Amino acid sequence: MKAIATLITVCAFGVFTSCHAQSTETKQDSSVQMNLLDEQVKVFSSVFSLGGAEENPLQGATNYLELLDKIDLPKEQKKELTEMYNLYDASLDPKKKEELKVRANKMIQDAMAKSLNEK
Repeated sequence: MKAIATLITVCAFGVFTSCHAQSTETKQDSSVQMNLLDEQVKVFSSVFSLGGAEENPLQGATNYLELLDKIDLPKEQKKELTEMYNLYDASLDPKKKEELKVRANKMIQDAMAKSLNEK
């Protein structure tokens, strides 16, 4: 009988501590999705570091915008990639839907104006 009471007490203690641990975790906004471009840069940077590469092609960047700043590209291409990144980043947050519409519309209008100028 004493063993059963001890077992029940240990199980109850385990359940209460696991429930308490779950409630003290930091709350993240589950509606905002993970930015996969930033995570991809982090993963590739760590792969090159762990692989022992003498020269890391990502040059120690921790997110996509840092990588764009560090790589050698023409300014126009960097600007275009930054705009595309910002558009993608805005699409991840449901609260930024209106901003996403405005940015997408502006990009479409700019592309149409550019194609008309090329003719």
